[in-house]
Amino acid sequence: MGKKKNDAKETYREIDIIDLKVAFGKFYALKGVSFFANKKEFLGVIGASGAGKTTVLRILTGQIRPTAGKAFVGGYDVTKKGNLISLLVGYVPQLEHLSLYYDFSALQNAQLFGRLYGLRPKEIEERSRNVLEILGFDEDLMTKTVSRLSGGERKRVSICLGMIHDPKMLLLDEPTTGLDAHLRHETLNYLKELNYRLGTTMVIISHDLEIVDYCTRVVLLEDGEVSQFGTPQELISSLPGKGESIKVILHAMTPEIRHRVASLPGVQYTAQAGRNAVKLFIDNPEDNLLPVIQQLNEMKMPFEGVEIVEADFFDYFQVKPWKDNEIGGTAK
Repeated sequence: MGKKKNDAKETYREIDIIDLKVAFGKFYALKGVSFFANKKEFLGVIGASGAGKTTVLRILTGQIRPTAGKAFVGGYDVTKKGNLISLLVGYVPQLEHLSLYYDFSALQNAQLFGRLYGLRPKEIEERSRNVLEILGFDEDLMTKTVSRLSGGERKRVSICLGMIHDPKMLLLDEPTTGLDAHLRHETLNYLKELNYRLGTTMVIISHDLEIVDYCTRVVLLEDGEVSQFGTPQELISSLPGKGESIKVILHAMTPEIRHRVASLPGVQYTAQAGRNAVKLFIDNPEDNLLPVIQQLNEMKMPFEGVEIVEADFFDYFQVKPWKDNEIGGTAK
């Protein structure tokens, strides 16, 4: 397992989850989920509380055994190679204080955790400095006690500890929780750089859609099931317009106006795009741009602008076709 042939080439799957079920008594936290991540990819596992994210995390780290189905990490069955999995996977907890000693510096923390993996002090020093430099640390930050670091800096030290044994895969539990907006993006940018420069497969467990911009592949969990899986572009391109939409900027926006705009011929879904703007998802947006303008004029609907724009994952999440009876769903 772990390899898939495609057009005479083999793609190595760092993670392969196959019809995985996990039951606690009569309650199924996972109800037969399947997804994968290829080597060096950046996978986002997204879902609300209770969706099954934590159970996926516990399976990938070998903490619990599946009730049915299979889970492979680095080509190894997690139920048969538990001890090896702990060496293949690095883990960054949601709360930094669970993994950091605040009276120690970043380098001292690295020495402590590196020795737990049987690494030599010199090897730990070289490894930790390399990772910390990629994470934006200079000598002053490396040697300052963790208690004197900012929240974003502490998060990066925690990431360094997860990388100290050079794992094939880094598993991060809600890495942006508690951080300000600019620190969330800063942390994700550093993770992307680690992914690119070191070739480490990244798996982020999160409820935050912001991470999608950094992911090469996304799995959406709902109530223990996979609702959608694919690359962000594949999912966005599955909408009418194949990645493009018509953005209408109105003088005002009310539920009645939104309903009238959504009722335009050919419009299949709509997504809010600002205070007074809405995106229309329609086949062949370029061909339908002029008809939309004409229809708005005929309806005497005042507007400030109509243009073709790219769709993004936030749009997709609003209008995904399987969300019946919700905002942007099949009812428009």
